[in-house]
Amino acid sequence: MSADRGRQEGWLLRLWLRNALVWAALLGLLVLSMFLAYIPMGPVTVTSGVAIAVIKSSLVLVFFMELIRSRALIRLAALAGLVFVGVMFALTLADVLTRSGKI
Repeated sequence: MSADRGRQEGWLLRLWLRNALVWAALLGLLVLSMFLAYIPMGPVTVTSGVAIAVIKSSLVLVFFMELIRSRALIRLAALAGLVFVGVMFALTLADVLTRSGKI
């Protein structure tokens, strides 16, 4: 019985360590995005912010939501959510591009 408990505690320790590392990476990316937001780089500022946001959301999807090990239906629901967000961004972009005058 103590061997089972030792394996369970080892698994739990690895889980906490993995989550702590992902949390530290997310905090590091947060600091990086805050730092890059105040550097005048022109259009690259927005591009770098979006790239960092994609990396952060990928970390959350893969490690915290555990989409790698989830069933196909759960992954399909997550993909449907991403498609919906993409359509909303495309519609917003189309609206902005069709307006006359300064943005």
